[in-house]
Amino acid sequence: MDLSNPLPALNLILDFVLVGAAFWMIVAVRGVGGIFGRTLNLIVAGAIILGIGHLFSDFTLGVLGWSGDFNNFVHRLVILLGFVVLVIGFRQLSEIKK
Repeated sequence: MDLSNPLPALNLILDFVLVGAAFWMIVAVRGVGGIFGRTLNLIVAGAIILGIGHLFSDFTLGVLGWSGDFNNFVHRLVILLGFVVLVIGFRQLSEIKK
């Protein structure tokens, strides 16, 4: 590890913190049932996908050696999936309002 540039290590640590925060969200919404619980679960799932997307990007670039452009493309697809799940969860909020 290059100690003159601590940012890659800090980024990796923050990626794990993001995933940990997403799993913390699971603990926080556990036990909430009905449509509200399903909505929160979808939102939490989206947050988990977003966190894992960052870890996945680090893994594929550093361990698998994927090229920067291909790695960035796959990373963006995973992040897009996370946002789609978040939007589905947020759209269910309108069902709660009815």
